[in-house]
Amino acid sequence: MLQAAKKRLQGTDNVELRRGDLESLPIDDARLDAATLMLVLHHVPEPERALAEVARVLKPGGRAMIVDMLPHERENYRQQMGHVWLGFRDEHTRRLLMESGFEDVRIVSLPPDGRAKGPGLFVATGRRT
Repeated sequence: MLQAAKKRLQGTDNVELRRGDLESLPIDDARLDAATLMLVLHHVPEPERALAEVARVLKPGGRAMIVDMLPHERENYRQQMGHVWLGFRDEHTRRLLMESGFEDVRIVSLPPDGRAKGPGLFVATGRRT
């Protein structure tokens, strides 16, 4: 993923790529204005730890945006793609964000795309307290 990002970001001088674990980000406290978690949370055994870590690296008032899967029954995703969670319900996502230090939480299900083969998606946003 880092190689693909590096290739895509050639010529961009305001992005720094770092290898690290989501539960232990190689970033100082209160350093970022925003964080995006794109289709990654369902791979994390303890999403509350990952979101607490995101809150740690965000400046007060910083924003987090999560795009992930709505609940689904595709059990084969666990073996085929390493999914730990088969999607997230709104109330679970809201609780995870709020318990991790976010407020003004908003969750929106994205409209289905007839061309997409996977489960439905949602976008959740929150502001670090």
